Amino acid sequence: MKKRGKITIGSIVIIAIVVVIGIIIFPTGNTARTQSSGLPSLYLEYQVRSGEIGDSIEVIGNITAEIESVIPKVSGEVVEVYVKKGDKVEKGQVIAKIDDLDYQIAYLNALNDYESSTNIGERMKEVKRLQLEKAKKNLEDTQIKAPVSGIVNEVNISKGDVIRNTDTAFVIINADTIKVKSAVDEIEYPYVKEGMEATIKIEPLNLELPGRIEWISFSSTTESGIVVSGSGIVIVPIEIVFIEDPLKYNIFSGMTVDIEIVTLRLENTVAIPKEALYYGENGSKFVYKKTAEGGMEPVHVQTGRETSSVVEITEGLKVGDTVLVLPSQEDAQRILQNYGIQI
Repeated sequence: MKKRGKITIGSIVIIAIVVVIGIIIFPTGNTARTQSSGLPSLYLEYQVRSGEIGDSIEVIGNITAEIESVIPKVSGEVVEVYVKKGDKVEKGQVIAKIDDLDYQIAYLNALNDYESSTNIGERMKEVKRLQLEKAKKNLEDTQIKAPVSGIVNEVNISKGDVIRNTDTAFVIINADTIKVKSAVDEIEYPYVKEGMEATIKIEPLNLELPGRIEWISFSSTTESGIVVSGSGIVIVPIEIVFIEDPLKYNIFSGMTVDIEIVTLRLENTVAIPKEALYYGENGSKFVYKKTAEGGMEPVHVQTGRETSSVVEITEGLKVGDTVLVLPSQEDAQRILQNYGIQI
């Protein structure tokens, strides 16, 4: 279930909440957002200060990983098994051994045939060389090695078993493919970019690990294998990779995690809530700034980066200015009730 991230606005703070019973006058027409409910007009005063701002969204996802089946390349009796389920292994590590006596004999015979084949044609000489290479490879393959780094998820053989070169001896979770699959909804999608930082929160292990968005789908869906809330919601799949090695934290595929995606992080900048921004007919943007006399006047502004909750102001406002923020009807109702005002 996706949760909207709260705004983190360093030293930019709301300095006053003013409840006004009466009517706030706005320009008519489509040049501004106007309050259409029958509630007494209410606004927040928001004082601008320079500082660090940030915004994030929270989503839920699942840890996934690809698995690698380990099938021996030669048949024979298992003489040693060096790992157990849950062990961490490195690519190329020997994890089991097949009896190599017959393969040693075959190799030595092939070597002798090749070295003694002096009075034969070049084609037959090449056949002997290939037979030697095959015998050598078979001997080497009596050592079963991990094809990838990861965690042993299954051990299907024991010492003394006779195994064929078609049997699955081990199953290994590929460490290089461990990631988090999640999704954002169509509202948050424009604010999410590949490469953005994320914090992966694993509640059962009491862990918070750094991550990064690796992939964002170019298509949306209404169904997904990830955990989402409700039905018929348009979502866009994303994938997040771990910055640190997740294996050292005993993370396993299938775990459900919370992810906080940092969509904005700016320092020494001026920003305001998006509810304080208004639009003119020609696409211009403005805010209502508090005057020295206590009134409100429209002031045109230029904007920069923005998220679902906050927008950077590059021109038109300075530190110390106070702007009007008109809350939604739902928020207005809640604030008025908190003040004990009956509607």
